[in-house]
Order: sequence, then structure tokens, then C-alpha cells
Amino acid sequence: MTGMDTSEYRNVFVEESREYLQTLNRSLLDMEHSPDPALLNEIFRAAHTLKGMSATMEFNTMAELCHVMEDVLDKLRNHELGVTSGIVDVLLNCFDVLEAMVDEIDRGGDAEIDTSSLLERLKRFKESKETGGGWETVESEADTMENIREINISISEDCQFKGARGFLVIRTLSGLGKIIRTIPDLQEIEDEKFGPELTVFIESVEDDDTLKGAVESVGDIAHVELTTSTKEEESIKEEAPGKTTVRSASSVRIGVERLDVVMNLVGELVINRSRLIRIGDKYQLRELTETLARVDRIITDLQDEITQMRMIPVDHIFNRFPRLVRDLGKTQKKEIDFIIEGSEIELDRTVLDEIGDPLLHLLRNAVDHGIESPDDRVSKGKDRTGTIKLIAERERGYVTIKVEDDGKGIDPEEVRNIAVKKGFISEERASELSDTDALLLIFNPGFSTAEVTTDVSGRGVGMDVVKSKVESLGGTVEIQSQIGTGSKTRLRLPITMAIIQALLADVGDMTYAIPLSGVLEILKINTADIKTLRGTEVINLRGKVLPLVTLRHLFGIAADVTTESRVVVVVEKSDGNIGLVIDSILDQEEIVIKPLGKLLEGNRGFSGTTILGDGRVIPILDTTTLAVD
Repeated sequence: MTGMDTSEYRNVFVEESREYLQTLNRSLLDMEHSPDPALLNEIFRAAHTLKGMSATMEFNTMAELCHVMEDVLDKLRNHELGVTSGIVDVLLNCFDVLEAMVDEIDRGGDAEIDTSSLLERLKRFKESKETGGGWETVESEADTMENIREINISISEDCQFKGARGFLVIRTLSGLGKIIRTIPDLQEIEDEKFGPELTVFIESVEDDDTLKGAVESVGDIAHVELTTSTKEEESIKEEAPGKTTVRSASSVRIGVERLDVVMNLVGELVINRSRLIRIGDKYQLRELTETLARVDRIITDLQDEITQMRMIPVDHIFNRFPRLVRDLGKTQKKEIDFIIEGSEIELDRTVLDEIGDPLLHLLRNAVDHGIESPDDRVSKGKDRTGTIKLIAERERGYVTIKVEDDGKGIDPEEVRNIAVKKGFISEERASELSDTDALLLIFNPGFSTAEVTTDVSGRGVGMDVVKSKVESLGGTVEIQSQIGTGSKTRLRLPITMAIIQALLADVGDMTYAIPLSGVLEILKINTADIKTLRGTEVINLRGKVLPLVTLRHLFGIAADVTTESRVVVVVEKSDGNIGLVIDSILDQEEIVIKPLGKLLEGNRGFSGTTILGDGRVIPILDTTTLAVD
């Protein structure tokens, strides 16, 4: 089995190793709270598979660490050790080192990280609490090698890496015994010159369940069947032909870069669809109109399909947080029950990649400064174990992610005091704010919490980062809190950002796109209805003051004094709604977001540009950063 070139399997190894490490982390954290033999078996299988894969790829340091982990896990399975916090800590540290090794391998390295201290800690557990009679004597190899196992394996029909799967199966089994022969031969397996079935003859001291489990742990295995064959029978089978039926593939793995390219091409189709529709409207040719209707449906279907292909479950991000909450809680000697709901909800990969840091800030704050110590909670009549929830919910066109805790809550009066002291707001204005509006002050950049008393300590750390990041994605942030009961932060995020619905608005001789996702309503008002309050133009909208941003003023366009009415687009912001005063609405259109050009780059108020069907390039307004005078 030596001399094989494993470089072509490196990417597959990295991808699958990360999946197994996620399983290890999640299952071990679950088992710490609720011991379950099924979870322990799942952890053992994942560690065993990682050991076989790393040995196959000749990452020996990684294989050694997995091997010793496996020994400790085996003692846990046999009830020779109990699941303690100390063992969980060591195993989690092992997972961290394994993850670092995989990252190093992904960068082209050889994962030679010093694991001596971890191995020593693992071996102490391994050597502890042995049963009085010592280890059970293993049956000698001479007694069990009389028979050879024949393992017939069927690889899943939709597997696109049959050669890699077959290679990993053989190398995994080679760690459990001596491979006598394979059908087809090794070279044909490497070259994928075989159907979904292969047969392996192996001499091994392991039982059938262990061998079967090892094969199944490789993944993409449809069926495994074992029979016992004597050496004489094996020699008879020497000429047995392997099956060569090749079945069609039903799925493929595609890199995200290719998906981005396809999405850009679909975007170009959307732009030119608008152009063709305008041409059709101009010339009114029946044949052209009918063809355009069909093309329109095809492009819409294509757009929907590629959008779905880019969607990823939020679990891709959520699965990193149980470990974070657990470690922070232990450091601060707090007891925390962390609950995740809606992890199957999907978001566009671009959006999902950007929300990791905001969620990290929110969860850190919930642990650090939301949840009280066990003694404090008991003194307040609460359960000594606090609860933090991370919840994803699907809305029409949006995904809402909430971080909730049942901790001490935020005192709005303390927030007012700090905001006044820091100069963010006048004392008079602070006194006029409702408690709900006062909480929004913590989103101000530089809202330091060093002076804040225990009820709000730390809540401002990074909250401006949360707000700016979420709003840059076209989303909004809301916060609710009640002293002594807890806090809830709500992120409302668009499902996708590549192609959006927008209003096309005229302002003077210019046209701007306003993302429809943030629009609440459109009003037509009389100019006389506009009042000035503390230097800001406002209107009374159903009993509430609505601040206005007149785009003619904002962009230096001369005011139109010839009309007595204005169009106001009411848009949603995290710190309160505003009204955009425009000249008129042209249309509602699907637009493709393009990066800002050098002319607009760095300017607040713009999120990108788009190309209209007539070829014009127009700016897209970032309504979350438009400031009220």
C-alpha cells in the first residue's frame, strides 16, 4: 500500500476532516450535559475515522493524537472512566489542536504540531481507574487469523469521488488488519475504473461490527456485507471478476467561486432582460413580445435556482458557538444552558459569512454581562442555571436571528447617564427618550461601559460593530430588555444580496435605486406639512414624528419650488424610521448590485451601483447610513 500519491485527495481530506471535527465538538458538548451512549459511540466513530484518514494521508502526528483519544473514548464506552468536566476539557483541547492541524494541511503544510502535552494528559486518563483484574486479554493473532474476511462494499450512486472513497476505505481497513487483495485492483480503484461495488479481502483480529463500522465511517457508503472465507476459498476467488457497471451521477460538488461566477452571469442576463423588455415595449412586435415573455420566465427560474444553490444552513455558523458559550461560562464560573433553534434555516453564503462576528459579540455580552453568577441568580429567586438562546426564523424575504438571555437586563436610565456624560446626547434630549429609544444609544461608536454599573456593564462593547455590519448587509438591529428579566437582540437580515427588488426614484436629473427590503410605505404630502424641529425637517405621521432626509438637499441639487407636493419614501432603520423626500417614483425593478466605483467609494449613503435596461449606471442608496440633519 506504500508509494501512493495522496496529494490529489488533500482537499477531500480537509473538507471531510472539518465535518468530523464539527461532529466531535457538537456531540461532546451534548454528551457533557446529557450522557448518552449513542453520542459516545458517534464521537468514537468520528475519532476512529479521523485516525484512519490521517494515517492514510500519512499525517502521522494527527493519527497518533486521534489514536490516543480513541483509547480514552473506548474506556468511556466501557464505563472504565466517567464523563467528567476534566476529560471533556482535554478532549475539546484535542479537537482544537486537530482543527489547527487541518488548517495547516489546508495551507499546504504537514500538520507537525507539538502534541506532547496533550498526549501526556490523555495517557494519564487512559492509565487511570483500571479494573482490578487488569485489562482483558486480547485473543492472540494466531487464533484468529485462520479466516479471512471478504468485505463487499457498495458506494452510493451519487458519490462523485468513487476513487477517493475506495482509496480511503482500503487505507482505513489497512489500519485494522492486513489487506490481502482487492477487486478491482488498487490501480483501477485509484483511476475510478470501477462501478459502485468493490471487494476487499482482509486478515484482521477485529470483529465484523468494527470492520463494518470502519467502512461506513468513510462516508458515501450505501451497503457493506461481510462473509468469512478460508484462505483456500480466497484463492478460488482470485479470478472472480469485479462488477463494472457505471451508474450516472446525480450530484456534484462545486466550488463557491464557480457559483459566484454563475451568479454574476445570471445578473448580466437580468440586466439585459430589462433592456430587451424596453425594446419590446418600444416596437410592439408580437413575436418579440411572446419570445421575451418566455425568456423572462426562463431567466427568473434560472435566477431562483442559482440563488437556492448559494443557500447554506445557518448551522454552518451556529455550530461554532456552543463551544464558545461553554468555555466562557466555565471561565466565569457561570452555569449556562445554551439553546439553538432553527439551525436548518438557510441564508445566502455571502450574508452568512458576514454575520459570524456580530453574533460572536452578542453571545459574549450575553455570557459576560447578561447572565449572573449562580449565587446571584439564586438570591434573586431565579434558577441557578442561566439560559441563552440563539434562534433563527424565516420571514418573507428575510431571516431573523435572535440572541436572548434571562440575565440581569439593561437599565435604560444608566444608559442615558453614560450617553450624556460621553456627550452623545444632551441631558434634555435624554430625558425625552423612551426606555426603548434610550437602549438604542448603546449602538453609538465609542459607547464605553467602563463607568456603567452592573446592570449594563459591557453591553456597549462591540454593539456599534454589530449595527454597522448588519446594516451594511441591508438588515436592521433591534434590542429589548427588562431589568432583572433579561435581554433580546434581533437581527433582521435579507436572505440574499446579489439581486434585489428596488424602487427607481427621480431626484432632479438623477435617478437612484432604493432597496425595497427597507421600504415601509410611500406617501404623498403637501410641502406645507413639513415642519422644522431642532433644525431637522419632520412631518407628523399618524401621531408620530418622522424625520425627513431631502435628497435634493443632501446631494446638492437645487430645490424645486414649482411644486406644492412631495413624495416621501418611509424606510426602516435600526435607530428609528426616516422619510426620504424625492421628486417621483419611476418604477419597481429587479436590480443587480455592482460594487461602488472609485467616484463613490468611501461615501456614506451608497451601497453599490446598478445598470438599468437602457444602459445607465445609477447609484443604490444605503438607507441605513443616510443621516438626518
